[in-house]
Amino acid sequence: MRFLAIDWSDTECRYLLASLQRGGGITVQKSGVAVLETASVKKSDTEKISKSNDLSGLISGLRNILKEERIGSCPLLLCLDRSKIELLYQTLPPCREAEIPVLLKNQVLRELSGFSDHDPLDYLVLGNETEESRRILAATIPLSYRQLLVRSFRSAGCSPQRIGLKSLVAAGLMFHSGMAPEEFEPALVVHVVENEVDLILVEGKQVLSVRSFRLPDQLRFVEIVDRIASEVERTVLVGDDSMAGRPIKKVFVFGNEDDWRPLVETLTEHELDVSVINPFLIPGVRAAAIPDQPEYFAPLLGLLFEQQTASKNSIDFLHPKEAPKPPNYFRSIFLALVLLGICGFGVYYWNREVVRGMEEELIRVKEEHQKVAAQLQQTQPGFNVLRQAGNWESQNVLWLDELQSLSIVLPGEQDLVVSQMSFSILENNARFSGIIQMSGMVRDPSVLMKLQTDLQRQGVYMMQYPAPSTNPAGGGYPWLFRISIYRLRR
Repeated sequence: MRFLAIDWSDTECRYLLASLQRGGGITVQKSGVAVLETASVKKSDTEKISKSNDLSGLISGLRNILKEERIGSCPLLLCLDRSKIELLYQTLPPCREAEIPVLLKNQVLRELSGFSDHDPLDYLVLGNETEESRRILAATIPLSYRQLLVRSFRSAGCSPQRIGLKSLVAAGLMFHSGMAPEEFEPALVVHVVENEVDLILVEGKQVLSVRSFRLPDQLRFVEIVDRIASEVERTVLVGDDSMAGRPIKKVFVFGNEDDWRPLVETLTEHELDVSVINPFLIPGVRAAAIPDQPEYFAPLLGLLFEQQTASKNSIDFLHPKEAPKPPNYFRSIFLALVLLGICGFGVYYWNREVVRGMEEELIRVKEEHQKVAAQLQQTQPGFNVLRQAGNWESQNVLWLDELQSLSIVLPGEQDLVVSQMSFSILENNARFSGIIQMSGMVRDPSVLMKLQTDLQRQGVYMMQYPAPSTNPAGGGYPWLFRISIYRLRR
């Protein structure tokens, strides 16, 4: 798939048209630098060019590029320099990766005036997390500026897919190409485009710090080399807090080796190992022609590598890192219910004939059951009589004799009157063979207590503790009772 990557300043626009290969690698089809219309306006003769006017000249230049190079509509990758963004170094307490966006946004809201909660804020974790803190490089642009970028480039027929930071994607080019120094070996990456210089301190495949500065206009090349060399020496001397005293020995410079030979010789005198990297000659990049100033296109190649690998270890203002949203279970539950309904309907439709046959069988069984129930109802009384007779016989108890024994201990009619008496057998009870229940009226509760004592003396009966209640009718029997007498097995 083809992508168009561009990077621009007030005077010119640099572009790359390249294809991303499925197996990895980038094929550069066209590269060039286009002079923008705003370059002919002298700043001393007019007011400072606003961002909207700057974009109008850029969009006009982009249309010319598409027309001259015969490029149709294609996805667009944008690269912003330091002057177009707000860059902040922040320190956060140790936290999980998912907590960084919220903590960082709250901190930037307090420290950066003019920052809105809706402005895109992306970040890069610098170095490794320590027990005390986590260092973050935060970058933001106004939401209105991002909307202006997207709207303007879409009007030219190109839809932005990624908006990166020039210094970071230039360093990322080394990471993706496999040319980064070994882990725990700090190095300095030098990238120069026009009069803007980026110094990126890296360690392994992690960025430690980013520093950018602008060179004065109309400097001779010798003066440019001296100014860059002095800034590199200062950066190497100061280093970074997270380096723990490890010195910087390696310096990487993007460009042609012949062009930057004076800078290499100057830095070599200070015992620095300097390597010049041509971005078009790194592994994974194929280009038919190499432009005169290849360092100008290092950020664009870095953007293409990030797009190919879908890397999130960088800054992208179009898709900034955000805190994970809480899971939305409504859609899953809704789909599950729909699927369940479809499955239920299918099962019902498939088993409709089976259900119908089972209903017919159920009707037939009910009819047979009614016939059997009628026969059983006719035979049930006789069966119950036989069953009860068998149970009485199995107890080996003569209940007439038991009644005679009870009549001996029962109080006289002046003390107690029995209104109801019933005899029941107890099946499968190892202790009791039956129970005798009596209810009636009594003159005094002491009569019941004496009856309980007399029954227990016989040794074959056990009477529950009586609990008489008041007789509403009163008279000579002011108490009502209901007692249970258990017949012990012999």
